[in-house]
Amino acid sequence: MDNLYRPMQTIMQGGDNDKKRELTMSCVKLGLMLITYRVLTSVMASVFYMTAYAVLSGNIAGYNESVNGLVNDYDAVLRSTSFGMLMNSAVTLTSLILTLLLGSIVLGFSFEGYLRPNADGAKKGLRFFPACFMLNIVFSLMVNLFTEAMSTVGVTIPEADFSIKEPSAAAVVFQFIYLTIIAPLVEEIVYRGMILGALSKYGEVPAIVFSALCFGLMHGNIPQATAAFFTGLAYASLAVSSRSIMPSLLVHSLNNLLVDMEELGSSLNIPYISTVTAAVQVAVAAIGVYIMLTRYSYFRHDGENALPGKGEVAKVIYTMPVIIVYLLMLVWSVIEGILRVN
Repeated sequence: MDNLYRPMQTIMQGGDNDKKRELTMSCVKLGLMLITYRVLTSVMASVFYMTAYAVLSGNIAGYNESVNGLVNDYDAVLRSTSFGMLMNSAVTLTSLILTLLLGSIVLGFSFEGYLRPNADGAKKGLRFFPACFMLNIVFSLMVNLFTEAMSTVGVTIPEADFSIKEPSAAAVVFQFIYLTIIAPLVEEIVYRGMILGALSKYGEVPAIVFSALCFGLMHGNIPQATAAFFTGLAYASLAVSSRSIMPSLLVHSLNNLLVDMEELGSSLNIPYISTVTAAVQVAVAAIGVYIMLTRYSYFRHDGENALPGKGEVAKVIYTMPVIIVYLLMLVWSVIEGILRVN
């Protein structure tokens, strides 16, 4: 019997090794694409500044001269909401397109169907949006308490600022388009479609957690990173259950719209917008509490992994050099933001 068992054991070990090699290659491709996207956003931001200066001044110049020229001669334009939102839109979309071309042509990367439209996924997104929004509110409030506590001891924690500096119709339109359409689309393709497409077949839970971690750190500041991590867990759970980013894309867009609703309404001088926004947010959050209490099991996922042994898939992911480099890039952006304001 022992002699019969050993060949079977050898076959099983061989299968495990094949799966580990597949996972390793998927991590390499994924890490390269994530790093590429990160680097491209910096490069394309520089290109945007140079292009903006050339358009405004009529002179073609290098990066430093362009930035100095914008600061000295076009400071009002540089600080405007329209400029900021237009820049964010152009930079993220261009970087995403170039990253997808690299992944498709050079690396042969596959999203495993996560980018396909999914009608059932859209319905699921609408159904579970209140629960995701409730999580965002709860963890945002908790982080606000932390940042206030840190400020009392002289440490400033930077936060994202999406306030519209000089209200205008153009500013409202650009901010609405970026926050509710472009940012959710780009971020869902990168942090759900790309990551889940590469990793979920090896283990749903490790893929969901890694996706949420990258999504949180990507925001570059502790308040957003913390709230985005926990909501990212919910977003990724919805995407994995549908094998599509459609539900998480819809939830993401609605969340951004509801969070920014007061700012957009105030800029358009809509009466009682603060009261209306607060009432809507409270109502949605209350519905979210009910959904979490009655549908909590929906966010649980298959704990089976392609590799035997507890934590083996996660171990492969977090020990890959290319993944470590990417995570260090994200962590450094958070640290750099804190150092810059203190």
